[in-house]
Amino acid sequence: MKHTKEKWVLNENNNWKTNPFSITARKRGVHSTTIANIPTRMTIPPQEQKANARLISAAPDLLDALMTLPGVTATDEELWAWNDKARNAINKATGETK
Repeated sequence: MKHTKEKWVLNENNNWKTNPFSITARKRGVHSTTIANIPTRMTIPPQEQKANARLISAAPDLLDALMTLPGVTATDEELWAWNDKARNAINKATGETK
């Protein structure tokens, strides 16, 4: 795996004017490490900034779902488990809840 393996978390930085959203991961030995900052831009509305941050924070989950796509010999149980994993990743990326 080439990306930071820890869970990526979307942070809403309410007190930051320049970076209202950031994506971080907790790493051993440090409080957290920043994966990405979503800077304030006049050309990108706040809703779109948050959507971008959600998509970035869900990237590892989306990649994992794609990389674990069951083969044609998968059982119904394996397919349903994968479907749940994929749906959870999509929900994280879009901000939807079950």
